[in-house]
Amino acid sequence: MPRDPLFPDTTPPLRTRSPELGGGNERKRRRKVLSCYDCRRRKLQCDRAQPACSRCTKNGQAASCRYIDDPSDASPRNADESEYAAKDLDGDGPPGRALAPTLSSDTLTRLEYQDKRIRELESALAHSIQSQFSAQKPHRKLPLTPDSMILMDTSPAVVNATDRETMLLRGKSFKTQFHGISHPGSIIAYIPELSPFTKEILSNFPGLSRIRHYIHALEDGADRSALQHQITTEHDLRALLPPKREADELVRLYFDSLGNVYHIVHSPSFWKEYSSMWDDISTTRAHFVALVLLMIACVQCQGSLDPWLYSATGSVMRDKALIINRVCEDWLITQSQKHVTAIDFQIRFLLNLSRLLNASKFKRTWTDAGSFLRFSMAAGLHRDPDLLRKSTSALDKEMRRRIWLAAADFELESSFARGMLATPWPQQSDYVPPSNIVDEDFDDSSVTLPTRRSRSEFTAASFLTTANETFMLRYTLNAVLNNVREQITFDEVKRYTEEIETHLQSVPKWSEAESQLPQALLGITLRNYLLVLHDRQIRQSDSVVERSFSRMVLINAAKKIMDDHVSLLDKGYTTLLFLRHDQMRAAFSACLAYSMSSPEADGILHSFVEDSAARVVSDVVEVITRKAERLGCELRQLWMVLAADSFMKTKKDPSQKLVYMQESVDKVLRQFYKILACQEDAPSLVSSGPPTGRDDLPGVAEYLPLAEPQKPDVGVVNDPTLLDFDMLASMTFDDWILNPADVPAFETGY
Repeated sequence: MPRDPLFPDTTPPLRTRSPELGGGNERKRRRKVLSCYDCRRRKLQCDRAQPACSRCTKNGQAASCRYIDDPSDASPRNADESEYAAKDLDGDGPPGRALAPTLSSDTLTRLEYQDKRIRELESALAHSIQSQFSAQKPHRKLPLTPDSMILMDTSPAVVNATDRETMLLRGKSFKTQFHGISHPGSIIAYIPELSPFTKEILSNFPGLSRIRHYIHALEDGADRSALQHQITTEHDLRALLPPKREADELVRLYFDSLGNVYHIVHSPSFWKEYSSMWDDISTTRAHFVALVLLMIACVQCQGSLDPWLYSATGSVMRDKALIINRVCEDWLITQSQKHVTAIDFQIRFLLNLSRLLNASKFKRTWTDAGSFLRFSMAAGLHRDPDLLRKSTSALDKEMRRRIWLAAADFELESSFARGMLATPWPQQSDYVPPSNIVDEDFDDSSVTLPTRRSRSEFTAASFLTTANETFMLRYTLNAVLNNVREQITFDEVKRYTEEIETHLQSVPKWSEAESQLPQALLGITLRNYLLVLHDRQIRQSDSVVERSFSRMVLINAAKKIMDDHVSLLDKGYTTLLFLRHDQMRAAFSACLAYSMSSPEADGILHSFVEDSAARVVSDVVEVITRKAERLGCELRQLWMVLAADSFMKTKKDPSQKLVYMQESVDKVLRQFYKILACQEDAPSLVSSGPPTGRDDLPGVAEYLPLAEPQKPDVGVVNDPTLLDFDMLASMTFDDWILNPADVPAFETGY
């Protein structure tokens, strides 16, 4: 190719356009390129920093940042330019250009191709990794529930699939209730023989039906005006305070029990204000009076009052607690939320706790717990208090941590008990857990917190700090167990079981007397997740080995839960009677394990399951009976457990079916007639007692004899609608199974 006559070999490129040269082939003047190659290629502003510009450095590409002449002109258009470029590289070019290497067209092309190829390979590698991950994770079918069919294929194989996880949706129209998979009642749906068995009891023993008459008589004669919502003043709060001696005993009981579980009050500060309160109650701030009242309400039914008196179908002690709850709730509505302090959060938390402990508005526990959690989130309690710009004492920061963790733990356990998903707050939280420290070591004037004590040393905050270690595991398990859109593999069940067992073994073995309740509660809480995890696995697994493994884990967990409950009761701790409802879950889990076992298929394992399940249900009957004595309103729970107990005994020995049925009826009637006889203000109701009875029953005969159950007439079915323990369907488990055809067929013989 001929050389351009305007660029002889011995002459460098012209910097300016010469008028003498003329012609159309002259080269235009080009500005020196100052931006780096990458910024110029992407048409971005470059700050021209050396050795690498700021943009490349920020993007992690400092090593590839190069300053090159204009890329469009970087490739010489003729051999002369190539020769000139070679001279530049050799250092023979004009001054000032030797340090700016000029790349050839081929070099730039190769660089651009390599850059593009690298990006393609990176994308292909990422896609390959994602494909491998998807292949390793087995495809999981959508849930086999009627509501989810709209998301699934409508092929016959899918439509005819059976429901593997039944949830409880009961009632009609808008008067309905929903409970998820982890709710104890959901287990009943998988014991289909239990519903016809209870109906047979109610039909053959009309003594239960007569209870409805007396329940209505008691309710109609009771004065419930004190429980009606009304305008409440500070004077109304102070008027509810009991005498100092009684208040001292109940407040001390609170700190010895619940104060070591949900430790949200700074003890020294509380006792200081509590002592001054009795000097002049009229000048004590209303918030503190409300706090004291709710502490009293939380433990009102945990005292050792004997004999227990009742007002209608509730104990007198429970009614006192309900009045406190109502007054504090009405007063709280009138308070401004503009200038809240720690005590505002403490009052709201204790109000929810008192409702749970006194079996009040139990159906609203989950929603109320969620409302308080959101109230706390709105105040930023889920964030690290060290982020606060304004001066905040070390005491207030620690109280924020304790209140937040107590609220989150309470809401999680309420969600698990209801079978609902917990609030997804962890995604935007950076909270720091509370410290295991003693309240006496710091106060409002402390600049920093004292040194944390080891987890093996018990303090009032030990439960919260230890529960925090398992919080995310429980949070994840609750979401997994109540997720109806996927099944859990056996490998996942084993992994979760190992994690739970590891945490159970790491629970500190505290020796202090006040540590017995927190220590037992930590273990009971975790074992409840084992129950739900493995009763679900028993139903879903097609392998005999897997079912046997889950059955053993389930039975052992249920036994340990009830051992802890009975042990605490024997030592005088009654808090768990009201704080937890896992007794029902343990009873029905044991009943399910037994109903799915047979001597032919399981051999020796069947005998172990049979004996262990009978022991668990027997312990639950004892615990629920004592709970009903103190509350007076848990007869339905007692009946459910007694029905399961009678069903299991009948399954073992069908020839004694009527005897076992009568035993369950006797125990329910015994408790009801004791309540009826021990009415505080309605002796006339006692005089109009049952028409017939016995006088040889210890502990009850002095009040009212028990009605003699009538022997059943074969073929005669009494009208079960006469019975009204809250709802008849609850007593007969009539609508606890959504569709009997969807439940796997079990052995139906008694």
